[in-house]
Amino acid sequence: MTAQLFRFFLVPVSVLLWSAAGADEPPSPSVDQAVPLPDDDLRQITVSLLQRYPELASSPGVKVAGAYLGGPGRTDAATVLYYPHTEQRGIKEAFDVHCRRTQPSTTWACNDVAIRRYLQLASQAFEVRVLAGISAEAAFALVEAARRDLNASATDVSTAVIITEHHAEPRQYFVSWGTPEGALTLTMLAQLADGGNPRNPDDWHATLYEPPALE
Repeated sequence: MTAQLFRFFLVPVSVLLWSAAGADEPPSPSVDQAVPLPDDDLRQITVSLLQRYPELASSPGVKVAGAYLGGPGRTDAATVLYYPHTEQRGIKEAFDVHCRRTQPSTTWACNDVAIRRYLQLASQAFEVRVLAGISAEAAFALVEAARRDLNASATDVSTAVIITEHHAEPRQYFVSWGTPEGALTLTMLAQLADGGNPRNPDDWHATLYEPPALE
């Protein structure tokens, strides 16, 4: 076992404080049911990922990991977010992994592996989390447009926290805002104009997002 791999197994595991977003809603800021992922489970997940994604070995370790036990159909779920393993042109990339297992199996199947990107803005210290299939240039333009329209709404929220896709609507993205520490406060829904250039902030229009009322 290499020293790099060994470090993965020594990193303390904290409780995961956020959930996966729904198909048409921005991510929730917290989930009460999350519990720490046991070290043996984390080890099994990490080893299986290293076999498929050897570049993960360049990560310093695990940032957060949590499990949701006893879900529908006696299925457990787990999420592991690793520290960034690469940085190019100021954009960091990290593995964001979602796993499942059917009780009482002890083996996690991690078929949902995504890259989470971190964008550094000159206007804030907190790095914007990008969980959407959008280029870095488009993400910068999207945040700039959302900030413009947010200021027009006379709010004092100034820190962009996370960008996610509106899977039910093309050319629409959620831009969530909050405190300088990353706690979510409100969300803007941004849409690209028909035929618009996603790298041009003027081609984006953002409005305050109001979740649909539950029936």
